[in-house]
Amino acid sequence: MKQKNHLSFVFLLFILFSLNSNSLAQRLPEEQLRFHRDYTENGLLFGTITFPDDKMRFDNYTFPIVYISPDKKLQRKYTKNLRIDPTMFVGKHYGELDGGRTYLFVLEKVPGLYNLSSAKFTIFKLFDYAPQYKHVSTVTSNFEVNKGEIIYIGNININEYANKGERVINFEDKFERDKKAMKDLYKMVNWDLAKNMKIELNTNMFENISNH
Repeated sequence: MKQKNHLSFVFLLFILFSLNSNSLAQRLPEEQLRFHRDYTENGLLFGTITFPDDKMRFDNYTFPIVYISPDKKLQRKYTKNLRIDPTMFVGKHYGELDGGRTYLFVLEKVPGLYNLSSAKFTIFKLFDYAPQYKHVSTVTSNFEVNKGEIIYIGNININEYANKGERVINFEDKFERDKKAMKDLYKMVNWDLAKNMKIELNTNMFENISNH
């Protein structure tokens, strides 16, 4: 029994470290970001994710930025997960704004239609390698990424303490604040060219928690 618990714990740590390294690479580039509309085939999207408190409820937050295409291979290729992995053993968010409650993100994407169609929040149980998940479905309408453009998709507010029947995700317009934060972080990008997108938000609530 002890050996099984030890193996489960080691497996959990492996998952956590893997997710964390992926998250850092996907959410914010570690190197200086360079983007010029005349020398790229892609577009750039950015925004922020805000939590109500610096104390986290879940161990991992995943937001698939879904590429809309009838070609399933292309959809899989260009759909990327935006991941946030707070410091699990500390139990606090570590974002760049609002005392850690708000995370910046910027992603370079191939031109096309995208949406944020779901979100998944994960709880890792210490001595069980089968995590628990909570899902939120149908979050936004489609938005378009164009070649050479920088688009702002909003400040995504996550009510991770929502009760049954309450809305989990809301969008706010923090364009000027978030653009300034990006200017301070990535000085080689002309953020003044950024466009403020108006994304429609659909009804969203927590689905039942599940094991996988």
